[in-house]
Amino acid sequence: MDYNNMKKGDLCLVTGITGYLASWVGKYLLQDGFRVRGTMRNINDSKKVKMIKENLPGIELVEADLQKEKGWKEAVEGCKWVFHVASPQAKKTEKNLIASATQGTKYALQASFQSNTVKKVVVTSSESAIIFGHPSTKTTFTENDWTNPKNISEYFRSKTLAEKIAWDMVQNKVQNPNNVKLSTINPVFIFGPSCLPNVSFTQGWIKKIAEGKEPMQPDMSADVVDVRDCARMHITIMDKKETNGNRHFSIGARGKFVDLPTAIRHNFSHLGFAPSSKVMPKYMMWIGKLFSKEAASAYPLTGKTIRRESIHTDVYTYQHTNFDTIIKETVEDLLAKNALVSKV
Repeated sequence: MDYNNMKKGDLCLVTGITGYLASWVGKYLLQDGFRVRGTMRNINDSKKVKMIKENLPGIELVEADLQKEKGWKEAVEGCKWVFHVASPQAKKTEKNLIASATQGTKYALQASFQSNTVKKVVVTSSESAIIFGHPSTKTTFTENDWTNPKNISEYFRSKTLAEKIAWDMVQNKVQNPNNVKLSTINPVFIFGPSCLPNVSFTQGWIKKIAEGKEPMQPDMSADVVDVRDCARMHITIMDKKETNGNRHFSIGARGKFVDLPTAIRHNFSHLGFAPSSKVMPKYMMWIGKLFSKEAASAYPLTGKTIRRESIHTDVYTYQHTNFDTIIKETVEDLLAKNALVSKV
């Protein structure tokens, strides 16, 4: 891609470089001639360090933990562009989701704003910080909308509070004396192949559907974006001055949850994968919300077409917009890694 403000050879920081999206951001930056430094939680994890360096040749690795202030000043030292992608995931093994998300954002931005070299930070947020906690009559959302953090799941709340902290900090002249610029990106569901040998959280979800472990899907819209395209969008947003001070939806293709098993069945029935496209009855979803904050948070969005409409449509032109292709290439990656095995 052509660059307007970023220059080849500039040092970029990508936080959480071992992650699904962050590794693609790092990969593209390296390919385009930038120097890249990536943070990881434990630099003494020799197996993981070896894996990252083999898959991202030229990467520099430093240690920085989302829940510890130590290491962040050193991580941003000499960097011009900071991609804060690291964030805890919505999985049971993650502890202290809100603390990790909010403190990690605070530490990364605090170090960036106090640096004499950082020009801009792009923070990876989520559609979770936009679409939840609204009246059930609301069906269209833009970047001007904010999730109401009360009475929603811990993960959705963590994304919302972390992004709010970022905007509060950048607008505070005491905290941001060098007027470092900020943009945030709010992706929908991210799928596609991983550039690392491990299986991402969302790829694991596709794996469960393919294996028939998710027999019903909620009656909800499920817009998706290819991980590679989302990574490229991060870099475009960093490079373009007109994105400064804005939030940006990252949407590649529109669909519904039932389109996930449909796409798998369409492309891989010859391998024995025939997941059900049965829609979960609304009464079951109503019951589910009594036992799960995730279900309760999503319930107002069920049974209707939800529109996510960006007010910044000219920022980035997507290359991977076909829903079927995104899911197909996700499954192909799982098969190639033997994370998913043919049933025939």
